[in-house]
Amino acid sequence: MSKHVSEILTRHERLAGERRLWEQHWQELAEVMLPRRATFTTDGRPGDKRTTNIYDSVPMLARRGLSSAIAGLLRPKTSRWLKIEPTDAQIAEDEEVKAWIDDADERLFRAIYAPEARFIKATHEVDDDLVTFGSGCLFVGEGRDLNRLLFRSFHLKDCFPAENEEGAIDTMHVVMLLTARQAAQRYGEENVGPKVKEALRGLQKEQDRKFKFIWAVQPRQERDAGKRTNTNMAFASRVIQVEGQHLVGESGFQEFPFMFPRWDTASGELFGRSPGMLALPDAKTLQAMGKTILVAGQKAADPPLLMPSDSIIGVPRTFPGGTTYYDAEAVRELGGRPPIVPLETGANLPITRDMQNDVRESVWAAFFKNIFQPLLGRTGMTATEVLERREEFIRTAGPAFEALESDYTAPMVERAFNIVMRGGGFPPAPDALRGRGVRFTFVSPVEQARKQTEAAGMARFFELVAPLVQFQPEIMDNLDGDEIVRDAPDVSGMPRRWLRSKDRVEDLRGQRAQAQQAAALLADAGRVADVARTAAGIPGIGQGTQ
Repeated sequence: MSKHVSEILTRHERLAGERRLWEQHWQELAEVMLPRRATFTTDGRPGDKRTTNIYDSVPMLARRGLSSAIAGLLRPKTSRWLKIEPTDAQIAEDEEVKAWIDDADERLFRAIYAPEARFIKATHEVDDDLVTFGSGCLFVGEGRDLNRLLFRSFHLKDCFPAENEEGAIDTMHVVMLLTARQAAQRYGEENVGPKVKEALRGLQKEQDRKFKFIWAVQPRQERDAGKRTNTNMAFASRVIQVEGQHLVGESGFQEFPFMFPRWDTASGELFGRSPGMLALPDAKTLQAMGKTILVAGQKAADPPLLMPSDSIIGVPRTFPGGTTYYDAEAVRELGGRPPIVPLETGANLPITRDMQNDVRESVWAAFFKNIFQPLLGRTGMTATEVLERREEFIRTAGPAFEALESDYTAPMVERAFNIVMRGGGFPPAPDALRGRGVRFTFVSPVEQARKQTEAAGMARFFELVAPLVQFQPEIMDNLDGDEIVRDAPDVSGMPRRWLRSKDRVEDLRGQRAQAQQAAALLADAGRVADVARTAAGIPGIGQGTQ
């Protein structure tokens, strides 16, 4: 057994032990909010029915709503939510640089949303895990043909991360169960190790036997940075066949390829905490209430019956159209009362429904339904109410979304950009941009809501100073109208490429000033000529002699 195999297996056991306390918590969350992921502590088979104990679907609907909102508020496909900018602001107005960046924006956007990249599917699964369990795992890499992006999500139960000294995730172990045949197809029969080779030479059922593999990605400790080979990249990638303790293969990545966003973290905890954890007590209460109310409703619609044991002939037939015979003499002895009466339990269904709705509202609130809805285009609200809801959203959920943008969206876009760049997906950069870096900014509805709140503050400011302007117009000199106009596209969502560059604006203003100056000179010359003609007694144009 090699040194790398021993180190990886030992570290994996330690990571698995540290994570074990979370698994029961995740299992409880999955059972009521994300049943398809409910395999943390049980070995579910594909196709198993996992909603048997679900009596109220509101927790699943609330989870789905927030998951969809993350995509709509951070990565809306209907708008350009990412922008490339040069890190050097001095060249941002250069026409060649602007043209290259606009083209790069378009190419990167197309590469991310290409169907074969599977971006939407993978991020949707990660978003579901994020709002339910507090953490999710996304891989950003290249397709097998090395000319396209590939996004892939991993089940949280298979992911074992580790942090560096700065608290950033820089190590990931992913557990994979592959049949002998699948392993040979992926890594080559000569690399899979003796245990898998033995299964490949056996019967068909042996070839379909599953083996456990660990894919470990971590910073490479020893490397020659001058060599551009897979085994000298910044991050080492090794695959271990666990049963045979065999190193299947080794390669590397130039950037850490895994994004491991966390909704909220507590000091000293590796994994995140989620809105689902906040809603879990109410979600479990809803299932108990749903079952109780269902039984109560059945009793109200088809109540149990009371009858004297000696008054009914045969067995009561309670199905529609059924005929039940009773002893008339026994009825007379009962004082003429019906021989069969429903058992009144005294249940109050309306109040139990009110209690259930109160708990449902608590679940919806845990998933931010009431505050993120205005940002997604809810109708029937006044402009003032929408603004107030946006401000409430920024105060309440803004910090969480800002963290997701920096820990989830930003590294994902940077990794995708570098892959496309190395693959020749962008045209050659202009001279002004060579040797200089770029950065990424995000124009999400969350950021737009923040800017619109600032714009609304400006509108209130103008309402406040409007009466003063009538008496002292020069106070408007305090405002920089050019900067207000140049920031307006970020507020309204208008593409910034529709704005002229500052140099072009200066040229236009210079041309206009020259034209105005020439016109003024012509007017002055005309007035001087009229004065001279008048002094000499010469009639002007349109004037005759008398």
